Amino acid sequence: MSDTGAGALVASARRARRQWRDSAHDGDPVRSDVVVVQGLAAICVLSTVLYGAVFLWVVTDPDYAVHWWVQSYNLLVSALAATTFWALHTPRAVWFYRHTDVVTFVAAALIIASPVLGNADADSGFPAFGLALSIVAAAALLQRRWHVVVVVTGGVLAWIALASVNGIGDVGVRTFAAAIVRTVLVAGLIHYVRIRTIGLLWERYRSVDRARARADSLSHRDDLTGLLNRRGLARGASPALADCERDAVPVGVLYLDLDGLKEINDRAGHDAGDTALVRLSGILHRSFRSDDLIARVGGDEFVVVLPGAGEQEVLDLGATALDGLGAARLSVSAGVAVWNPAPGGVGPDLDELMRRADNAMYREKYRR
Repeated sequence: MSDTGAGALVASARRARRQWRDSAHDGDPVRSDVVVVQGLAAICVLSTVLYGAVFLWVVTDPDYAVHWWVQSYNLLVSALAATTFWALHTPRAVWFYRHTDVVTFVAAALIIASPVLGNADADSGFPAFGLALSIVAAAALLQRRWHVVVVVTGGVLAWIALASVNGIGDVGVRTFAAAIVRTVLVAGLIHYVRIRTIGLLWERYRSVDRARARADSLSHRDDLTGLLNRRGLARGASPALADCERDAVPVGVLYLDLDGLKEINDRAGHDAGDTALVRLSGILHRSFRSDDLIARVGGDEFVVVLPGAGEQEVLDLGATALDGLGAARLSVSAGVAVWNPAPGGVGPDLDELMRRADNAMYREKYRR
């Protein structure tokens, strides 16, 4: 029973983490905030174990006496890290994505406070290697430049205060100042390299993502006219038809065929035929509504899907398009099909509507 409970808990944690990781900022794995939150779980584990072990050590070892506020700090950080690790495996992890600046600032402050308290308890002001390392680590963690300035300045001032109170031993002031300057320079360099690297990775990822989006768009667009192709029409119409069924509004489909395209190609060449298709697509684009879907589904065949349009509105919009085509001396045959909502009826089907509109178009073409 316990194994089942533990396994369920682990599975639930994995699902929760996968959910916030995939949903936050479109699942972009290179963004700096994503990097921060992804690494925060590992930092939480290390902090929980490290500070918890230090707390147990100083409490149980009689030869190692420290003040109560040092013990309390170790226990507080260990508990905070454990709580954060738990929160990262729940839906609450979204908060960390939305407030990474706060998260990194608080984490940096906790990192620097630890050696400051340790040196204060030990009455030591130099060399304070732990404080120097914590300043560098904080600079590597922070994202905002002014956060780095504030935290590094705070760490340096705390170091100077410790040295003023506890002394710097046998070293001179120049050596102490050189240690501070060296620490600040290393912290600045680490922060610059980190932000620069993430920026380059982010830009590379975005360029790949844009190229992928362009390739996806091209696979759903007609090369000649720029209209949707058959695949793009099916992709775009699916949610539109689902919305019409849900809202109980009609859907109209207009099927058009450019008359005499073969004769144009034979008489004036394929360039003239292509020009006619491009002109036709431009007129269709200007004649219909912005949310209507216009596609070239064959050599000389076009389909317009009109969500929310009843038969009369489809006829009116179609007449506007036909007037524009007539003014451009382009002749087309057209057919209309409309789905109307009915209680207990089947939902709109794009293939069925296109088939009905195509049949109506051919009937109209042969009557002329």
